[in-house]
Amino acid sequence: MAYGRSKMLLKGEVTVQRAPQLHDVIRDFHDERRELETLRSVNTHLIRELAALKEREVETQRLADRDDLTGLYNRRYVLELLESTVTSAARQRQWVGLLFIDLNGFKGINDEYGHAAGDKVLTTVAARVAARARTGDIVGRYGGDEFVVVLPSIPDAQALTRVADTIRERVAFPYWINGEEQHLTAAIGESMYPKDGESADVLLRRADEAMYRLKARLARPMVSLGSMPQPRPSRRHNDKFKPRMGSDF
Repeated sequence: MAYGRSKMLLKGEVTVQRAPQLHDVIRDFHDERRELETLRSVNTHLIRELAALKEREVETQRLADRDDLTGLYNRRYVLELLESTVTSAARQRQWVGLLFIDLNGFKGINDEYGHAAGDKVLTTVAARVAARARTGDIVGRYGGDEFVVVLPSIPDAQALTRVADTIRERVAFPYWINGEEQHLTAAIGESMYPKDGESADVLLRRADEAMYRLKARLARPMVSLGSMPQPRPSRRHNDKFKPRMGSDF
């Protein structure tokens, strides 16, 4: 039916179709354009919100895996990584090394200079240990003044000892507290998968025991002078074990 003409319906009704005017077309165009711009704005906002949410999730996960003081992996996550590393090594028939590090002399520094100074010493030790680990090694704070290094794909026991020696040497560098030079030493126990154990729990226990045997040997020449206490007995490393977070404080 042509525009501008009438058509009689059965009941005598008349409908008229009018050709759209130019201003109507322009108005509709602008309305649709505004709607499109609004949708684009909403879409951009949603994309930004999703990106921010993802960033918050990543940061939350990172904080959950990290030690608050040192920034190293925390005990829980180190255990998870050790277990997964051992599982992977079993499939690929590789060796895994483990170092259990305990600081000698930290309690005296913490007692004399206070918790703030002790915290600074721990963060310095953490940085030194991490700097001496190999690329790809897993470094964590196990609790208090104890640290753990997991070494995937370690070629042999000699390589593990070499890493331990470099960490021991670096930890022994001076620490300056209130203008005074202080020193620490590191007792480092070693264990290897599968030679010393085939589970994370056993490897930790073996490294812990090795570390305390070393502390006992170092203490023997001084025990007769009454200047050093007997070493602590080895602990069981299981889910019920509570780390000595701040026990030296």
